[in-house]
Amino acid sequence: MTRTCAPRTQRFGAWLIDSALVFLLWYLCTGSDLETVNVLMQTLDPTQPGALDQFAQAIFKMLTAFGLKAAFCQTAYYCLAPALLGRGRTIGKLLLRLRVADAAVPGEVSPSRLVLREFVGRTLLESLLVLPGLASAVLALFSSEGRTLHDRLSRTIVVQSKGWEEDD
Repeated sequence: MTRTCAPRTQRFGAWLIDSALVFLLWYLCTGSDLETVNVLMQTLDPTQPGALDQFAQAIFKMLTAFGLKAAFCQTAYYCLAPALLGRGRTIGKLLLRLRVADAAVPGEVSPSRLVLREFVGRTLLESLLVLPGLASAVLALFSSEGRTLHDRLSRTIVVQSKGWEEDD
């Protein structure tokens, strides 16, 4: 059975909504880090020896913390939202009536396949590595079926739902 992918515009809209929610979650998680930077900027004396090294070290720690928290927030959101909402839906997909489905057979995606799709595909490959992320964007935009790298890796597809409580 061949399944058709949801329209790119709907998928992009859902991605925008989900990205805004992931950013909000990340921002809430990094508030204390931002306050630490403010304190450092106020207390750092550039005339003291080693001030530049201290500043560089603090910035490196902050950027590392930001990156790890971003990866955590993205993975948590994209794995927990579909688990809580069911049928492979995030909030963006729910609002635009989309869902993640198995590419070959009707039905809900298994939790292990969802973790493969989101953590390995989206977070590790597409977000942390630049070239696979660009390749995924090119696949989504220019391939005939519009499936991204994380869709292909996990053998899933984003499809339109018939309604809020739709079953295949």
